[in-house]
Amino acid sequence: MTGPIMPTTTTSAPQVSAIRPKVLFQKVETTFPDANIMFSVSIPSSAIGGMTLLESSILVSLAKLTGAQTFFEFGTYMGATSVLLASNAPPGAHVTTLDLPPAEIDLTAASGDTAALILQNDTENDNFLRRQFAEKGAFYIDRAPADVQSAITRLHLDSRKLNPQAQQLSGQFDFIFIDGGHDYETVAIDTANALAMAKPDSVILWHDYRSKIHGDVTRFVDDFSGDRAVIHIENTMLAFILNGNFKHLLAR
Repeated sequence: MTGPIMPTTTTSAPQVSAIRPKVLFQKVETTFPDANIMFSVSIPSSAIGGMTLLESSILVSLAKLTGAQTFFEFGTYMGATSVLLASNAPPGAHVTTLDLPPAEIDLTAASGDTAALILQNDTENDNFLRRQFAEKGAFYIDRAPADVQSAITRLHLDSRKLNPQAQQLSGQFDFIFIDGGHDYETVAIDTANALAMAKPDSVILWHDYRSKIHGDVTRFVDDFSGDRAVIHIENTMLAFILNGNFKHLLAR
């Protein structure tokens, strides 16, 4: 397993830059001036843990701009993001998504496991999402069209035990989305593995940045931004880095 990245915490302000969503959309318009750029998306789920329509459009826009063909997702959950990426990727593209083995998830709900607690406590929120995954599975993938299902590979493994080199995942992916465990250590491990798994020209994204529940994601990304140029899309919980030749992708 790749050792976790534990950024050195400093007293300096985070180096995360913020851009408005329209900056990305304008780049799509100028890159594809003669085309209407459409995308397929499910109506946002009413369940806890889903993405907004704006966040979905950001993911698809970045995938389109980078020409991504190989995708990796930390945190399958309902499978909605896997289906989003597979449905909007070019022919021949493939999505690999990873989540815990359902049989290893503790289904015991905490005392007082109410909606209020789940929406206020980061640990209980993660535990709730894991139980939902164990009980219901990635049902968005299960009910997707056959061609979309065939473009998705599901892995069941604790991401903290992932070994990119041993599992032949090193340097394989154009687009990596980190949305698994939200504690600082897990985000650090997933990020270290994502860096090892990413191609030289690639994009790595985190979900739940600036979340009101999962503060560890924000703390990690802010710390990490001391070493990398991290971009946050305003009005979303998405932050990302652009690697290699994509570093200047959004330059005007």
